[in-house]
Amino acid sequence: MKKITSIGIEIPSNGDNYIKLDSKRSLSESDIVIFSPSFDNSDYSTYESFSASQTYEGKKLYSKSSSVKIIEHSKHWKNEILHFVENGGTVFFILTKREDFYIYTGTKAFSGTGRNQKTTEHVSPFSNYNFISVQTIEFNSASGSFVSPCNNLFIDFHKNFQNYFSYEIYLKGENLQNPIFTTKNKDRILGATIKVKKGCIIFLPNIDLDRKELIKYNPKTHQSIWTPEAIKIGKSFLNNIVEIDKILKKSTEKTPKPDWLKSDAFNLKNVLETEKLIQKNEIIINKKVQENEKLNLLQEEQESLKDLLFESGKLLENAVIKALTILGYKAENYDDGELELDQIILSPEGERFIGECEGKDMKDIDVTKFRQLLDGLNADYEKENINEKAYGLLFGNAQRLIAPDERTLSFTTKCLTGAKREKIGLIKTQDLFGICRIIQENNDSEYAAQCRKAIFEQLGEIIIFPKK
Repeated sequence: MKKITSIGIEIPSNGDNYIKLDSKRSLSESDIVIFSPSFDNSDYSTYESFSASQTYEGKKLYSKSSSVKIIEHSKHWKNEILHFVENGGTVFFILTKREDFYIYTGTKAFSGTGRNQKTTEHVSPFSNYNFISVQTIEFNSASGSFVSPCNNLFIDFHKNFQNYFSYEIYLKGENLQNPIFTTKNKDRILGATIKVKKGCIIFLPNIDLDRKELIKYNPKTHQSIWTPEAIKIGKSFLNNIVEIDKILKKSTEKTPKPDWLKSDAFNLKNVLETEKLIQKNEIIINKKVQENEKLNLLQEEQESLKDLLFESGKLLENAVIKALTILGYKAENYDDGELELDQIILSPEGERFIGECEGKDMKDIDVTKFRQLLDGLNADYEKENINEKAYGLLFGNAQRLIAPDERTLSFTTKCLTGAKREKIGLIKTQDLFGICRIIQENNDSEYAAQCRKAIFEQLGEIIIFPKK
């Protein structure tokens, strides 16, 4: 059975395959996609902290955090859908109501000086149709209730769901050679099919399956659920979508199979036997998919060691903890509400360290993080239960966006001077990755001990690990 993924629109009976518009999910496991750029079920907000809802030139202005997400999500879905279609997928775009609004761009302008200086944050017009990546087509607003099919492939589909169709958008563009729905007077295109490399895009007029009469309240769960009639309509809708997809892939204008053809009166014995084999295979496939999901999680955890090469922030901290564990240390984050440290580290030999991590995009590790480490060492030593001051380790991932063998920077001169004075070890996380790979792949506890010894003996310098 084909997996149908619906994005931004909930189809009755298809809840397990529903994805919110404000997400970054993959379509790699989908066979057919139904996409609606509606913001109705999204968490985007026009409220900034505790202020009132924002507007600009009479239109909605989304908050700074929502603006960032809108830009990221629109880019994600454009790329994801284009990749999906180019590789043979079919996407049904539901032409829901167009929403024009403003978002923060993240850039600022400054005017005046001193106390009179003013900061102006730039905003830019945006639309929910920026989530759709078909540049040669214009999406124009116009609403109406009469939708006319003009393609044999969609006549039965329209007949089944004509009470749920309306239109909010009409299309314009040179590529619209295959219209499938028009207005009553045939003067505007309300739906069309477009071939894109191996796949196909189908634009459908707005369809509303989220009606009051199709939803009921469940007093036990205190949630709204679909009615049995809604489930029936939803399944029929999805069956029609699957049949249209099959025919489009065969490149013939054949009528989709009507629902009544599924009656037992028309069953064929050999077809039923084949269907049982398919169902048996699907059980096996589903089992393998579940196994792969577990393996993917395992692979993701295993690959987290690579974060030493290019990450910063919390992900770099976690990768350093993983690396230290491979080296034989006990390491963990520390936060008691007053003092927060990237790592407290205990060696098998009894040494106690405090670690701080820093990643820089294109620069070297400066003295800012070094000072933070010194403050952490002193604050830790002031605690009543600490009798001996810990040693300091600064883990640096300089020029993290450049391939390791092309990097020329590491720690600034001030860092090097301060480290020598305070006997703090400086460790390049790219070097840490190299030794951890050797230890992990060879289960080499002896080499791990040599590396720990090198760290302790070279405190005050950039740590040079022994060759293997």
